Amino acid sequence: MAHSQSTRPTLSIIRKRARVLGISIAAEREAPVLAGAVHLHGAAQRLDHIAGDDEAPPEADGR
Repeated sequence: MAHSQSTRPTLSIIRKRARVLGISIAAEREAPVLAGAVHLHGAAQRLDHIAGDDEAPPEADGR
């Protein structure tokens, strides 16, 4: 359940992490990369919720 408290991805965060890893993201690919990161972040939060057997479901991001 390591991802439930992580910060929602932003384009700025993705750019910084990509730069540290030596990855170049083309400007025309930034929007799909961000959408995918937000989707995966939400999925990780939902899985953490299921694994933690929480009472209230988390809010769905980007649905």
